[in-house]
Amino acid sequence: MSLQSRLIWSLGSAFLVLWLSVAAMMYLHLDQQVSHTLDQRLASSATMVAGLIARQPEMLISRQSNPLLVHPDAEGVACQIRSASGEVLLQTSGAHSQFSEATRPGFSTRKIGDQQWRLYTLEQNGTLITTADRMSERVALANSIILVMVVPFTLALLGGLAVLWWGVRGGLRPLQGLQDQLRRRTPENLEPVQLRRAPAELTPVVETLNGLFSRVASTMAWEQRFANSAAHEFRTPLTGIKTHLQVAQRVSGQRQLLALTNAEKGVARLQSVTEQLLMLSRMERQGFTGGNGCPVSEMIDGALEDLPQRERIQLPVPYPEAQLAVPKALAVVALRNLLENALKYSSGPCKLQLQANTDDSGQRQMRLMVRDQGPDSNSAAGRVGPESHGLGLAIVEMVVTQFGGALISEHNAANGMDWQLQLPLQVSLTNS
Repeated sequence: MSLQSRLIWSLGSAFLVLWLSVAAMMYLHLDQQVSHTLDQRLASSATMVAGLIARQPEMLISRQSNPLLVHPDAEGVACQIRSASGEVLLQTSGAHSQFSEATRPGFSTRKIGDQQWRLYTLEQNGTLITTADRMSERVALANSIILVMVVPFTLALLGGLAVLWWGVRGGLRPLQGLQDQLRRRTPENLEPVQLRRAPAELTPVVETLNGLFSRVASTMAWEQRFANSAAHEFRTPLTGIKTHLQVAQRVSGQRQLLALTNAEKGVARLQSVTEQLLMLSRMERQGFTGGNGCPVSEMIDGALEDLPQRERIQLPVPYPEAQLAVPKALAVVALRNLLENALKYSSGPCKLQLQANTDDSGQRQMRLMVRDQGPDSNSAAGRVGPESHGLGLAIVEMVVTQFGGALISEHNAANGMDWQLQLPLQVSLTNS
C-alpha cells in the first residue's frame, strides 16, 4: 500500500469514526430532547385544562349522556377528565375508556388498541386530568427533525472526506515529484536532486540523498583510480617478465642468467601486487576487525620486519609510549605500505617522524610522518601524483577512514612527498 493510500485510509477512517460518533451522540441527545419537550407539552396541556376547570367548575357539575368535550383536528392527541371514582366527566374524541385503567398521576406509556400512547395524569381536587400523545406521531416528528439534521451532516462529511483526499494528494505531490525524478534517473547520473518548493519535512531527505550521491560519486572515482592503479601494477611486472623471458630465450650464459633473475624479480613484484589485492578483498569481506589496539612500538617493529632496504629508514629515538586505537595487523599494514611506497619512489633515505597531538574534537591522535626525497635527479622516472601510488595507499586509506584517522600528502622542498598518517590513540602520551 502506498503512503498516499495509507494516509487517506487511516485519516479517512479516523475522520469517519469521529463524525459517526458525534452523529450518534447528537441523535441520542436529540431523541431525548424531543421526548422531553413532548412530555412537557403533555404536562402543559394538562395544567391548562386544570386551569380552565378551576375557573369554570360548572363544566364538571352538568351531566351529559355523552361527555364529549371537543373534536380535535389531530387524532394523535387526546384528553380525558375523570372523577376520583373513575367516572369519565369529559373527554376528547380521541380518548378511550382504557385511559382510566390503573392510571396514576405522572407519566406512563401504554398500548391502547394497536397503538402506543404516552400519558400524563394530573390530580387536582379529586379530579384526574389525563392528556395523551400517540407514539407514532412522536416518532414521525423525531424522524423529520433527524432527517433535517442528517442531510447537511452527510454533505459536510462527504465534503470533509473530499477535502482530506485533496489535501493528502497535494501534500504528497513533492514526494511524488521526487519519486518521478529518481525513477527517470540513469545509474550514471549522480547529480544532486533539485526539488522545487520542497516542504521542510522533505528537505532533510533531499539533502541526505544528495549527500549519498556525492559519496557514491567519490567512491566511484576512487574505484576508477584504484582500477587504473591495479591495471598499472599488473601490467608493469607482466610486461617486464615477458620481456626478460624473451631475452633469456635468445641469449645464453651470464646474460641469460641475468634475464631470468630480472624475470624472477618481476614475478615477486606480481606476487606482492596479488597479495595486496587479496588483503584488500579480505578486509572488505570480513570487516576491519582483528583485536584491540596496539603500542606504537609494536606497530613500527611489525612494519620494519623483513622490509627490504630498511636501512634507508631513519627512525625516531626513542619510540613514543602510546597505545593506538587500531588493531595491530591493520596498523602494521598501513605503516608498511607507506614505507614501501616511500622507498619505491625515492632514491635517497626516508625519514619517519612521530608526534602526538589533539584534533579539533579533543581526541588524542598519533601523527606519523613518512618523508622521502623523491627520485634521483638523473633518473628518467618522473614523480607521479599522490592518487597514483598503487594498491598500497588504497589499503592505507581504507584503514584510516574506518578508524577515524586521516592520510594527508603534500610535496616537500626535496622534490619528494610527505605522507602524514593520523591514527587515534587510546591513552594519553606519557613520553615523547
